[in-house]
Amino acid sequence: MSAMGSTRRDRLVRNMHVARWAAGLGAAGLTAAFTVAAAHAFKGHDGHTRAAKVSTRSSAHARVAVPGPDRVPSIASDGSLQPPEQAPQAAPPAPQQEAPAQPPVSGGS
Repeated sequence: MSAMGSTRRDRLVRNMHVARWAAGLGAAGLTAAFTVAAAHAFKGHDGHTRAAKVSTRSSAHARVAVPGPDRVPSIASDGSLQPPEQAPQAAPPAPQQEAPAQPPVSGGS
C-alpha cells in the first residue's frame, strides 16, 4: 500500500473538492463579468434600458425607389440553339464480367 495516511488523503480530497467549487464559481463570475462588458461595448447600450415597443400603425411610410428590371434578351430569338437532327439513343449495356470462381471451402470442426 502507499505510505500516505488516510487522514492526509481525506484532507487532499476535501481540498480538491473545494478547489473544484472555487474554479466553478470563478468561471461563472468571469462569464457574468464578460457579459456585462460585452453589453457596455456597443455604442448606445447601457444594459439598463428596455427595448422600445415598435408601433405597427405608422401614418407615414418611407418611400423607397426600386429600379426597374434589367432587359434580358430572349434565348429563343437568338437562333443559336437548334434541335438535334436525331434523338439520342440509349447506350448499349456494358458487357458483364464473370466473377472469378470461388474455390470450395472444406468443412472444419
